[in-house]
Amino acid sequence: ALRQTIPLFFCFAFCVFSYESDFHNFRYRAKVTITQDQNIIESFSDMISESEIESDIKRLRIASQQSKPVSNMRALKDRIDEDVAAMYQKTHILGFYGTNISYKIHADDPENIMVEIHLDLGAKFKLGLNIRYLNQNEEFNERYAAVLRKDLRAFKASIDEIKSLVAIAVNNLQKNGFFKPEIIEKRVRINYEAQEAVLQLTIDPGQKVSFSDVEIKSFPDIDDNFVRNRILWRKGEMFDIEKVESTAENLKNTQIFSKVKIKPQEEKILNGKVPMIIELQEDKKHIIDFSILYSGMRNMNFEKKSQAQKRLKSIVTRLAWTNFNAFGGGEKLSFAIEATPMRVREKRPEYAFEVALSQPDVFFKNNSVEYYVARKQELTNVFFKKSDHGSITFKYPLLDSLLIRTGGSLEKDYVNASEIFFRNKEDRRKYDNFSIQSEFIVDKTDDWLNPTGGHRLIIKFSEIFFRNSGVGNLKTFDVNFANHYPLDDLKRTVLAFNLSRKSVFGQKIDDIPIDKRIYAGGMNSARGYANQMATEIVVGEDTPMGGKSLLEFNSELRRKVSPDFGCVLFFDGAKVFQNKSRHNYLQTEEKRWFYSVGIGVRYYTSIGPIRADLAFPIKRRRGVDSKVQFIMSLGQAF
Repeated sequence: ALRQTIPLFFCFAFCVFSYESDFHNFRYRAKVTITQDQNIIESFSDMISESEIESDIKRLRIASQQSKPVSNMRALKDRIDEDVAAMYQKTHILGFYGTNISYKIHADDPENIMVEIHLDLGAKFKLGLNIRYLNQNEEFNERYAAVLRKDLRAFKASIDEIKSLVAIAVNNLQKNGFFKPEIIEKRVRINYEAQEAVLQLTIDPGQKVSFSDVEIKSFPDIDDNFVRNRILWRKGEMFDIEKVESTAENLKNTQIFSKVKIKPQEEKILNGKVPMIIELQEDKKHIIDFSILYSGMRNMNFEKKSQAQKRLKSIVTRLAWTNFNAFGGGEKLSFAIEATPMRVREKRPEYAFEVALSQPDVFFKNNSVEYYVARKQELTNVFFKKSDHGSITFKYPLLDSLLIRTGGSLEKDYVNASEIFFRNKEDRRKYDNFSIQSEFIVDKTDDWLNPTGGHRLIIKFSEIFFRNSGVGNLKTFDVNFANHYPLDDLKRTVLAFNLSRKSVFGQKIDDIPIDKRIYAGGMNSARGYANQMATEIVVGEDTPMGGKSLLEFNSELRRKVSPDFGCVLFFDGAKVFQNKSRHNYLQTEEKRWFYSVGIGVRYYTSIGPIRADLAFPIKRRRGVDSKVQFIMSLGQAF
């Protein structure tokens, strides 16, 4: 019997080997389909989950190795099974715990094998919470749990949102005196019938403490009082982690320190009072920048211009030097100089410079005084201007989110519009003027350069007094409001809106100097138009008249697609009012709103996002407006 069995076994093995060898080094194609049982309107963030899964699929073996031959069918199935397990893991991370994944292999044609994988995501699970605080009474448990449950409806059961909820639970305690809460248990229980993931959390709040003395470990070149003036808590106050973090942020923003570390000294706690220690390391104190620019840019302002004649453009070289903590008290001293062979009528080199000193804590804690002296030159779409300028500005935070800024400035201006505005008429004027300004800033955004939530209101008043120039006094009023609304809990998608109103009072439009009139267009206005060009132009010319008031808006939908990159869709509009001249030769085209749309990308750095926008004007004027405007700068548009 054994003699008969052995030949049959080898014959069977040979047949199996022959079958497998028919598929030796075959190639395949992969197709993945996704369905999602979810109301897209209900939650905007759920729209993103599908694209996140699709981007991950491209990195899985079944998709990324299609060009790599597979030796046999078993190897292909192993590859698919490995990827299916990875897909389940990814969908669970996103909160789709009821996902069903199936696949089918179509091998009718060995030369053209198709792998079909289907993901049925189902609904994203809700997040429930079961929290308990150790060594605390029932009233304590209910009070702190109620704070979390109030915001629980905004959370789903993705891993990131679960981590966020845990962080909020800990932060709530740290804002109320418990400096070191400890998580004893953190477990997620899945309820498939209710489509809910319940977070079971047990926390030991630890000891409740108040602030005590502060020890500062710094370097010899900094005054301790400068550091103490930026501490946001007082001795004897209840411990609050937000005040600790805000203090660290204040110190980092001075740009004097490369490292700021603030922590409680646990070993020195006495009678419920915790001493704090602030450890600081010095940053580079000197910065030197050198750049060469083509003067399709405004000098000292660097805004894109497009309409000035070619002979007015030039090369600009800029050298800047900054010294932080110049005298040991947190001062910032900067100096910049520009040189350029600018051409107005005759070829001659021009230069510009500025010197600025910011001195903190001059009169009160956290206030600052800024001294500024400059000779500036500007080449815009309307005029060429040189000015000698000096100013003093006092800045003081009245509240955590309210800043007041007031000061005065003295200017000696030379404005030449002969080559640009008045083509056939000599127009060169000099003005001596003194102005006073007051500015109120209410800022409840979470970041100045990259706000993802909150609002900002800026109100500015100024009065300009002219001397020996035949121009009457002017008053200006500007108000700007911006709001940023996050559409998901992780603030990856933000809807932002900005509304601005500017006005000049005191004189008729013909009596207001060209450089003091109001214009629209440019990198922070209606972006589809060049600087100053989003307004009516003079009939028969290609230059805007300017006006006495302006109303403009900006709207953006921002999406952060990765830690480093984001994209933006935007729509802008602007309208200039009160620009009717009494001179017949200065009549303007029909008044209208100037709208623009565009797209942009953002590259997020440690300082702020670098933005690059492409903006397109709506109802473009042929021969006046460009088809597209390219804008690049640091920080969001508003």
